[in-house]
Order: sequence, then C-alpha cells, then structure tokens
Amino acid sequence: MAQSPAEIQKAYRERKKAAAQAAGDATYPFLKEPFYLWLERTDGGGDWTAADLELNLASIEMPQFEDDGGPRPNDGAFGDDIDKYYEGYERSIGRAEAMVDSLIGAASCIAAAINSYKREEIETRLKELEASDAADKATAMKAAVRLNKLLDQLDKRVRSDFPQWKVRGV
Repeated sequence: MAQSPAEIQKAYRERKKAAAQAAGDATYPFLKEPFYLWLERTDGGGDWTAADLELNLASIEMPQFEDDGGPRPNDGAFGDDIDKYYEGYERSIGRAEAMVDSLIGAASCIAAAINSYKREEIETRLKELEASDAADKATAMKAAVRLNKLLDQLDKRVRSDFPQWKVRGV
C-alpha cells in the first residue's frame, strides 16, 4: 500500500533525526579539555553544585565524573539496546548530555504518574458527590465546581526552559 504524503514526511524526519543523532554533537571536534577535568577545575561555574543540591533534595545521588568514559547505565538492564540509545554520545561530555536527556525523560514520566493519580482521586470524589444525597446541594455544587477546576488545571501542560546542551545536525 502506498504511503500518504504525511507518512512519507514523517519517515523522512525520523531518518534525518536518526542521522543527526548518529553523527554526534557538532561541538565535539572543538572540545579539547575533557568535560570531567573542566568540571573538576570549575565546578561548572557553581551550577554543578547547585544540581547536586537539587538531586539531593529529590533523594537522588549525583553521578561522579572521575574519568572521560562515555555514558553507561547503572546496570545491564538494557542489554544490546543500550548502544543504540547512547549512539552519538562521546566521552564524559556525552555522559553528561545523556544524563540531562534521561533526567528530563524521568521527570516527564514522574509528572505523568502524579497527574494520573490526582485525576483518578479527583474523579472518584466527583462520583462520590454525584452518588451522595447530600442535604446541602449548594455546598455539593460548589465542591463539584472546584473539583472540575482542579481537573481543568491538570489538563494543562507545563514547559520548562533550559540552556541548549546539544548541537546536532549543524
């Protein structure tokens, strides 16, 4: 079956993205000092310590950058697929870049789980209100309006602003 123009365009974008990822970061040829040594010397301008404090508040231990080795998981849970995931990341700078990508992915998944939990609980409270024969209908109506406003708020998306950390396809 023939592909639609939209499917062809989507496949093209995916191929282009994969090629850019495989090519690695465009800045790599210009990075002479290994990232881990720069980090040791400068502390990232204080941002690395700030990140360590943020992770500590989340009960997460900051990975140590003591060598110029590339990205690696904590365990072998990913098997052979791990090479594909880390494609285009090199040395300690690539490990830091992969860490940022993974933290953003983890934050998105955690936020989705929290959102699902809150939605489920609020929807349950709404059903309880509908099923109750509360004598004070005005109070029940106010509660239902508030719960629906909470659900509307949970429908919204949040954007975060980050400095650019990867340069691909240039």
